[in-house]
Amino acid sequence: MNKKNLTDTAILTVAGLSKSFGGVKAVNDLSFSVKKNHIHAIIGPNGAGKSTLFNLITGIIPPDKGEVLFSTTDITSLSSDQIAKHGVSRTFQNIRLFPDMTVSETVLIGTYLLTGAKLAPALLRTKAFREKEQAAKQRVEEILKFVGLWDVRDEYAAQLSYGNQRRVEIARALATQPQLLLLDEPTAGMNPKETKELMELFTAVNNEGITILIIAHDMNLVNTLSDHITVINFGEKLVEGTADVIQKHPAVIEAYMGKVKVDA
Repeated sequence: MNKKNLTDTAILTVAGLSKSFGGVKAVNDLSFSVKKNHIHAIIGPNGAGKSTLFNLITGIIPPDKGEVLFSTTDITSLSSDQIAKHGVSRTFQNIRLFPDMTVSETVLIGTYLLTGAKLAPALLRTKAFREKEQAAKQRVEEILKFVGLWDVRDEYAAQLSYGNQRRVEIARALATQPQLLLLDEPTAGMNPKETKELMELFTAVNNEGITILIIAHDMNLVNTLSDHITVINFGEKLVEGTADVIQKHPAVIEAYMGKVKVDA
């Protein structure tokens, strides 16, 4: 698989991150780093703490302790919109689309972080606002063509096929011009054709210089796309490495399959 400009520079560093809910440790002293321009997978059994980890990274919930660094900036205590402005965007495991918005309108929302649109200029239709609006619409066109949704731009996003709804979510995330894109189970519920097409899109996104951190249960996707894999279980890091290392690691096999009893 062709890669562009792989580096050893960390774009994301998670250090000693912990979060508990009612005494249950969802994430426990978790540390790892994501290298710039890589596709980095987070895998683990159901309930391992993967989605909670994403919520901590993106400011949806605060950690009990630990820190999250984006490049060299501490984003641990920032709000979700502040983190997005720094260059971190995400999709969710459950699709979140507005039922009464078209594909273009949905993706346009993502550009608002960049335009810094305020109420008064918008109401007065000032020259500066019109210029920003035109640039945003141009950006939306470029993104929709890139993700293969230009032909359905005027359709309601929530009425598209499941696979295309996922593409809308990805397009909306790309509209913020992220340096790091977090994808939470993006191919869950898809058929093999849809999965293959999205995998090709993820490769194209990565080849544009966008680092990807992805949660996935589809091991074919993980093994095919990932440059590095971190396995977590019960909120803790179990092991990390390349796909070849992870597939053969006894701790990973035990986490997924349980201990195998051997009769004497």
